[in-house]
Amino acid sequence: MSSIRWAFNFRTWCPTQAEWLFCNQCIQNEERERIHRFMFKKDAKAALIGRLLLRKAVADLTPIPYQSILLGRTDKGKPYLLNELDTEYKDLSFNVSHQGEYAVIAAEVDHMVGVDVMGYEKKKSTDEFFHTMRRQFTDQEWKTIRSKQLEYDQLKMFYRYWCLKESYIKAIGIGIGFEVSRLNFLIQSDFQHDTVVMDTKLHVDDAMATDWRFEEHELNEHCIAVAAKVYKDPNLKEDHKGTPFSVLSYQELIKNATPLCDIPTDCHYWQQFSAKPETPADMKR
Repeated sequence: MSSIRWAFNFRTWCPTQAEWLFCNQCIQNEERERIHRFMFKKDAKAALIGRLLLRKAVADLTPIPYQSILLGRTDKGKPYLLNELDTEYKDLSFNVSHQGEYAVIAAEVDHMVGVDVMGYEKKKSTDEFFHTMRRQFTDQEWKTIRSKQLEYDQLKMFYRYWCLKESYIKAIGIGIGFEVSRLNFLIQSDFQHDTVVMDTKLHVDDAMATDWRFEEHELNEHCIAVAAKVYKDPNLKEDHKGTPFSVLSYQELIKNATPLCDIPTDCHYWQQFSAKPETPADMKR
């Protein structure tokens, strides 16, 4: 295995006390404390699943035992591996994203990767929303967005472009401060059922980015984009067919997971999580 594309629906996951405590034992202390501070269940679940996806991917792609995996963060917040790797794995790259209902991960042994997921969220006023975001897209991109007759289809195209831009930015690890209007994506194909769109092209500052490929997926009213830069033979990208995202069950997610530490198994730790509202909307009820 040299490539991973996984997704997990964290919104439909209702962990039991035993599941929540076990999963928290399987991540590093600093990440557990960060997750513990989230106000809403959905955010805590998304972040926890993201960490478990990372650990599972590294354990599956490298010889590092699950309990020995050490993950850090760059100053931009991008996770990276602290363990030393043999030459065979020196180009290992991985990235996670969570939004809407899904946490997703893309990982590659031979490519720098970034991934982003967006749920198709309706807006009270699409025109006002687009006006607020007008500087984030090129004229050509806006023309493509506005070419859709239905308002919902315009929003879907908007989110598709946004995912593409975010996947590229996350791959290069720059984040805040990068002007996404420098990126001009040419979308050539619509989503088809259970297929990966592979023909989207990118211009950066009006120059074709020939050493990047983009994979686009649609999953239950969510769009997912993966940006991958070829390290080695650039011709490899021409043969890449793209891999659909596999939606993991809870049992698949924790298969071979190993606790890193013990945490209190009394009710207090669990009760703090279970008392949180699921979403901000639940606070108003």
